[in-house]
Amino acid sequence: MIARRCRRVFEFLEKQRVEAALTVSESDIFYFTGTRVSSCALLFQNGRTIVFANPMFEEIFPGAKPLRELAKIRTRSLVVEPQKISYEKLKWIESFDGIKKIVPAGNFFSRIRAIKDREEIGKIARAQEISKKILKNVRIEKGQTEELVLRKILTSIAKASEGVSFEPIVAFGKNTSRPHHTATLEKYRKGDIALIDMGVKFKGYCSDLTRIKGLFNIKNPLQSAYKAVMEARNHALGEIREGVRIGKADEVIREFLEKRGFGGNILHSSGHGIGIDVHEWPPISRGVKEQFRKGMVFALEPGIYFRGVGGVRIEDVFVIDGGAKVL
Repeated sequence: MIARRCRRVFEFLEKQRVEAALTVSESDIFYFTGTRVSSCALLFQNGRTIVFANPMFEEIFPGAKPLRELAKIRTRSLVVEPQKISYEKLKWIESFDGIKKIVPAGNFFSRIRAIKDREEIGKIARAQEISKKILKNVRIEKGQTEELVLRKILTSIAKASEGVSFEPIVAFGKNTSRPHHTATLEKYRKGDIALIDMGVKFKGYCSDLTRIKGLFNIKNPLQSAYKAVMEARNHALGEIREGVRIGKADEVIREFLEKRGFGGNILHSSGHGIGIDVHEWPPISRGVKEQFRKGMVFALEPGIYFRGVGGVRIEDVFVIDGGAKVL
């Protein structure tokens, strides 16, 4: 058990005047214990962190209680994070006689995990370094298909890391207009650009990186769009710092691109938190009112897309340390 992380849960509980908190999320359990397992639960109550484990994992957690004994817990109030629990498990927990009140608290554990310590930041930085090296070495030749390039990337990822943080996106030409394109037999042609979005895992932590290949081929409207995306991102990075509202980053990017006539070509928010999961709280979205805090790690990925023509997106990972510093 990682005591300093568990202490933050009890600090949150005290602030919210709730007696206990429960998580069944594999990623949360990994965060607090350093071990990734399924079919387990963590209960935070009265200053103690108790593991309830499936019999298969009881040896991993000496002193853990059988998972079935979770039904015996007694508390006046219990926090659960609705986004991380299935309907079936929630109904099961609601059936426990010893729980007086269940308190749904959106992003309860996610907010705790959003502030990374030095060790976590180092792992994300290393994962990002591996991704950059792999992507730098990707060579796309005329006639190669998206699927072939994807397989080459997956092979490189398997050799250099624990595996993918998500299925890489490889898109050529017009297919770059789809933000979450699935690789096809589309061939790379002279004059095409290629968009590659990929990430790896290093010691349980994710990276996320997007680059455009074939920039020497880029033509309008994509040429002017690429320039605008880079300028918008740099403009936002100049605004991002500790204490600034998170949603402002997305607003700055959108306003910048709208002024240049690209408002109708924005299809997604400007980024997301990253860590044990490739998408974590906070979203870099205009509706987020919370402030950037030191240790937050996030991917910034503004993009512009033209249906039937193509799209451009650039993505890097940053940490809040005064301002936003690239990893």
